[in-house]
Amino acid sequence: MTDGEPRIGIVGSGIAGLRAANAILKCKVDARIVIFGDETHRTYNRPGLTKKRYPVSDALEMTIAEDLKVNGAENNALTWRLGTKIETADLRNRVLRLSTGETFEYDRLVIAAGVRPRTSAEGNRECAFHTHRTLRDLGDAQYMHNQLQTSEKVTIVGAGFVACELASLAKDYGCEVLMLEALRCGPFESVLGKRISIALGRWVVQNGVTFLTGDSARELLCDRTVVSARDVSASEASNLESPSDRSLFVEAIGSVPNVEWLRGNGLDLSDGVRVDEHMRVSQCEDVFAAGDIARYPDPWMAGNHTRMEFWKNAIDTGDLAGRSLASSLGYDAKISQIGYFPSIATEVFGLRIQVAGNPKISDSMEIICGDLDQLDHGVLVAFLREGVTVGAAYMDKGARLNSTYIALLKSLKAR
Repeated sequence: MTDGEPRIGIVGSGIAGLRAANAILKCKVDARIVIFGDETHRTYNRPGLTKKRYPVSDALEMTIAEDLKVNGAENNALTWRLGTKIETADLRNRVLRLSTGETFEYDRLVIAAGVRPRTSAEGNRECAFHTHRTLRDLGDAQYMHNQLQTSEKVTIVGAGFVACELASLAKDYGCEVLMLEALRCGPFESVLGKRISIALGRWVVQNGVTFLTGDSARELLCDRTVVSARDVSASEASNLESPSDRSLFVEAIGSVPNVEWLRGNGLDLSDGVRVDEHMRVSQCEDVFAAGDIARYPDPWMAGNHTRMEFWKNAIDTGDLAGRSLASSLGYDAKISQIGYFPSIATEVFGLRIQVAGNPKISDSMEIICGDLDQLDHGVLVAFLREGVTVGAAYMDKGARLNSTYIALLKSLKAR
């Protein structure tokens, strides 16, 4: 326990950490709030990294950062420690050990460290044929946009939200795009199921992408072990292609929760950080978690815990974690159990895709309106579990079925 005013540490400068901090301030908590972030930038709109084409510029990173600002990030009532990694945490003694060699003692802690991209190859070996990249932060986005402005060809591994948005962006920049999905039949299959994913795969192909699945995709995967610049002799290395000659190879195959710094504290870190319905970390009354890293009781499936990786989830869980923390310090804060209504939206080659509820737990689906062979004309799908609607998806190039979709959402929220 520190002396004087309470010290609150927030590990993670993303939207979940910022919303937790702002929720604490709204409860008029008299404390010093310190936000630690690996990146050198304050909070920005991370989903926007793949949603807009930018003109050629020498100040591209600054342009993107300015474009993706979020409300509250300039709040100087908060102490920002950017470019600072948390190496380890001693939750029993309430001490964080920083990458600078310093320690930070806290009275309350919010874990909002998020996730990092999953990769298929270990280490940073250099590939002779491809420039391997992932996309997560502003630095990645600056590199990616620069490359897409000049590359003739890009290979994208994966068919989730980031992969599909990046493919759409690459085509907009004029690139030849190859997408590889070795594990599933098409885009968003883990969320929307096989039938819709196959239909979305057709949509991707109709918009000029070469989209391969299964063995055809697997044959073209590259794990950087075929030829590595560090594994060849000097004479051989001189014959390798320069980075500018290699095609861009982007992996968008999921993510890994950033939990390593928490090991040794007796926490359940099997899939992120397990919390209760108030976002309090199990067995730690002074520690809370929010955002992509938090695994909380699933309001859609009793007895199950869920972890979700999208913007609205980070906002809502961040708000709740902040209010719960304020309440734990004795301040008047309106808190409730997590009663989350998931919703996410994206756009792929002009097709607006909206998903609500939790289709993953469904055992059947019903097409309410439209035809999966004509996604751009509008398709509305309900997902059911034991006859009860638990999710919905709406795909359209306009808003023809919007009122019907909203009515379906109201029936979902009434559960």
